[in-house]
Amino acid sequence: MKQKKQIVIVGAGPVGCYLAQLLKKEGANPLLVEEHKEIGRPLHCAGLVGKKVFEETKIPLSDRCILNTINGAVFHMNNEKISIRRKEVAYVIDRETFDKHLGRDLNINFETRFLGLEKQNGSYLIETDRGHLEADIVVGAEGAKSVLRECVAGNHTQYLKGVQFRMQVKLEHVDMVEVYIKKPYFYWIIPESNEIVRVGVLSKNPYQDLINFIEEINLKGKTLEKFAGIVPLTHFSSLSRERIFLVGDSASQIKPLSYGGIYMGMRAAEILCGCIINEKFDDYSMLWSNKFGKEIDFSLQLRHVFSKLTDPDIEKIFAFLKKRTDIIEKKGDFENHSLLLWEFLKQPDITGDILNILFRIIKNSLGYSRKERV
Repeated sequence: MKQKKQIVIVGAGPVGCYLAQLLKKEGANPLLVEEHKEIGRPLHCAGLVGKKVFEETKIPLSDRCILNTINGAVFHMNNEKISIRRKEVAYVIDRETFDKHLGRDLNINFETRFLGLEKQNGSYLIETDRGHLEADIVVGAEGAKSVLRECVAGNHTQYLKGVQFRMQVKLEHVDMVEVYIKKPYFYWIIPESNEIVRVGVLSKNPYQDLINFIEEINLKGKTLEKFAGIVPLTHFSSLSRERIFLVGDSASQIKPLSYGGIYMGMRAAEILCGCIINEKFDDYSMLWSNKFGKEIDFSLQLRHVFSKLTDPDIEKIFAFLKKRTDIIEKKGDFENHSLLLWEFLKQPDITGDILNILFRIIKNSLGYSRKERV
């Protein structure tokens, strides 16, 4: 930056802290405002991240937060299942340890709630419940229920609620995630260790849905902890306005199919850091869209088309995928789901029904006929 500017980041979650570490590395001195008394609590995340989170980071991450290594997944639908094996595809992490590591040695005002801001003489006067702050640049990284989002993108975000139980259960495979597809949602069982699993769902009525699911599959075990949270479904074209920026869940930078947000949020933090340091503030939304826009559009349309499919169509797709587990194992990407589409289109024995479904997804994603991106 030509002249050091005061940067305030609202929210000391993993993406906010990661952004602060990147800015600090470039010589800036950002201040984080966090409403809770410590980093990493309360928990709102399933705690499953792809290995790229660790491989592509620009700030070294501690291996101490890794509780288990995942080598694949088993997908269930009705009485059928597909097993996909991929060595070290993801990690189960201790989010509290992960977040605290990212927050080390940062300037953080804890137990401080952001209330609002107003522009004053070219900068911002930020109101909190513990007084006022001044800033030249303000970043909203406070999560799905972002207050700053309304300043940038308006207040029209749709959400899904999530619930996860941490249970004492022994699984047959401790290195495989179990995914149960039940239109229009899916349930997960994530092995944390030999005796502990995380089972959860994102839906409109997640608590009762999860109770019913646990009873349905006869999952027996003591419930140790319960967590709840929300994820934003609406994706935005513009992520900044007059030096106010959104990043992470505040910007709805999550994968529309699996709802994971750490990887995309960290990549967005890197883009935003570069824009701030180089004072190219207007480039942020464009650079983000160039990197992830096509993937988000594809995933939104895949989710939309899936919600409209009949049960027989879904069964046809499941049968199609079951015969091609080798392709999924070789070409699948934990962070980039659209890559498999092009591989499936190359298959010589692909049926007309499957082709029709895939082309509907492509046509819609290229046509920008989206209701969930504004």
